[in-house]
Amino acid sequence: MIELYTWKTSNGRKASIMLEELGLPYNVHPINIGQDDQFTPEYIAINPNSKIPALVDPDGPGGKPYTLFESGAMLMYLAEKTGKLMPQEMGARYQVIQWLMFQMGGLGPMQGQAGWWNRQEENTPKAI
Repeated sequence: MIELYTWKTSNGRKASIMLEELGLPYNVHPINIGQDDQFTPEYIAINPNSKIPALVDPDGPGGKPYTLFESGAMLMYLAEKTGKLMPQEMGARYQVIQWLMFQMGGLGPMQGQAGWWNRQEENTPKAI
């Protein structure tokens, strides 16, 4: 069973959505980034970047445990592992990859920033 280390953020949910879509069983290990859980030595041993999400596949390449971080890499790995959602034909494959890169490098970060700024505004006292 895949072990998923994540938190309830848009980026943290990508891997769980993919696991659900693929029908793969997994355990969730909450990493509360509001309490700095991502900086514990136990989590850093899984993800040296100290960010969420990360996963451990006990049945990785060669049948050995395999650890991954970075949600885009995790999505590609899971697609290729199962043979689903990632075409083999080069043109179609790169159509998928380009949209993934667009989400990872453009749309996703902008949504994250918008969410952060909206929370800041909600917590900022208003001038009278």
